Amino acid sequence: MIRLQLIVGFLGFAGLVLAGRVEFAFALLYGAVLMVVNAVWLARRLEKTVGLDAGSSQRSLYQGAAMRFVALLAGLFLAQFLNLHLLIVAGGMFLAQVVVFVCALFGFMKDHKENKGDGFG
Repeated sequence: MIRLQLIVGFLGFAGLVLAGRVEFAFALLYGAVLMVVNAVWLARRLEKTVGLDAGSSQRSLYQGAAMRFVALLAGLFLAQFLNLHLLIVAGGMFLAQVVVFVCALFGFMKDHKENKGDGFG
């Protein structure tokens, strides 16, 4: 999924460069990379919760969410400092999240077919 997020980010980057909007291309790629870094950070945090009791695991996940949120805000401040167009940065973030949604949707559809309808309700 992370590869797909990067591929979509680079495709958006290339499309904007070909359209002559290089300043927007870097902003879109920056937004996609922000979400990739966020996803990798979440995956590592989830791996660290293996073997913990429910309370410790939940505490770890909430702590990680707070740290990722602060890091995301810092990333947005950096984008502003670098004079990147924040709406386009948000567009790159949105594209990366669409990839996550589509991957999850295909995963649910695959599970639904394998379970012959069990699991959706």
